[in-house]
Formats: sequence, C-alpha cells, structure tokens
Amino acid sequence: MEALRLANSAFAVDLYKQLCEKEPADNILFSPICLSTSLSLAQVGAKGDTADEIGQVLHFENVKDVPFGFQTVTSDVNKLSSFYSLKLIKRLYVEKSLNLSTEFISSTKRPYAKEMETVDFKDKLEETKGQINNSIKELTDGHFENILADNSVNDQTKILVVNAAYFVGKWMKKFPESETKECPFRINQVSPRAYSCCCLVAQSSDSLRPRGLQCPRLPCPSPSPGVCSNSCPLS
Repeated sequence: MEALRLANSAFAVDLYKQLCEKEPADNILFSPICLSTSLSLAQVGAKGDTADEIGQVLHFENVKDVPFGFQTVTSDVNKLSSFYSLKLIKRLYVEKSLNLSTEFISSTKRPYAKEMETVDFKDKLEETKGQINNSIKELTDGHFENILADNSVNDQTKILVVNAAYFVGKWMKKFPESETKECPFRINQVSPRAYSCCCLVAQSSDSLRPRGLQCPRLPCPSPSPGVCSNSCPLS
C-alpha cells in the first residue's frame, strides 16, 4: 500500500507540473487516483514497451500487486464519514463481441469487481450511451449529466473506462451566506476576475499565545476593493 501511495503521489506531481506549464494562468482541478486507476487498467491490456512505458509514467516500479492496491485504496476512500462524502465512480464497459483473454478478466475482477459490464456499442450505440450517462448521473446524485460527449464513443469502441470523483465536504467554520459578495480576484498582475468572496472572522484564544512573545499591531490597509486587510494583536 505504501508503494502505491508513493507512486500515485509522484504521478500526481508530474501531471500537475505538465498542466501548469500548459495553462499557467488557469485554476487546475483533477483527480490523480481516477486517472491512475484507468491507466493501470490499460497497462493490463498492454504488452512489451507499451506496458513498460505506462508503468514508468505511473511510477509502478516498486508496486508488487497493482490491482489489489487500487481495490484497497478505493475501498478506503469510499468509506462513510460524518465530515465529508467522497465517491470514486468506476465503470468498465466492454463490447459484447470482444473476446477477452482470461488474464485480462482475472486482472480486472479485483479493482472492478462489480463495475464491469458487457454492452453493445456496435449495434445499439445511442441506446448504450444513454444507459451509461443515466447510470453515472444516478451514482453521482445528478451532478454528472451526459458524461459521454457526442463523439466520445462510436460503433468501433471496444472498451470504455469511466471514472468520476464526487466530493461534498462540510466546513468546520461555515461561511455566512449574508457576507458573500462579488469581488475582484487577481490571478496575475493584469487580469482580475470577479468571484464570490466571503468573510469569516475568527478569534484566537489567549491560551494559544506563546509565553514571553510580544508583537505590535501592524495595520494593513486594503490597496483595492476585494482585497482583505488584517492585523495581528499578540502583545
């Protein structure tokens, strides 16, 4: 498990660097575990140099049992919590006319134990797309509608892997809706954007102040609307 955790972390950092270089001014949100799960499945169906290159990208050099590792990780992630709801939706759709090897079926049974489904892309493409879209929509409480774009699959599709991450968390200190307003937020020196900003005032406890530490109040005037100013009275 530790080897897989390190591999996923290394893959996430590599991908994040690539995305930042491509779009340096944009916000970036992605799920490394969804991507690595899908690519690990592709590695099972690959051979030779292709399988080796996928393993290198995912940093699987020291991971002994990849399918079992992902089975354990996804099981832990999907456990219920009172503070958040996190679901990793995994589905594997296989064209019914495809003759899968025994090795491939055996390797997919653990990470995709109940998520593997035989479908008809060849003769019932639109009907199959509708079934997949409706299934993912239900699994994510309606947050993912039409996950398959118009040209994402066709009658030549043999295997389709669908991964989706659904997260809802609770704030320890909830922001009051009455204090939310549109304010400019600068993503760089010249391109401010309007975002919904909120304000939450929290007071520190006297018991948390280090003994013997004195700090003067340093007023920080706000240079422009939407930029918060603060001061730190510790003395």
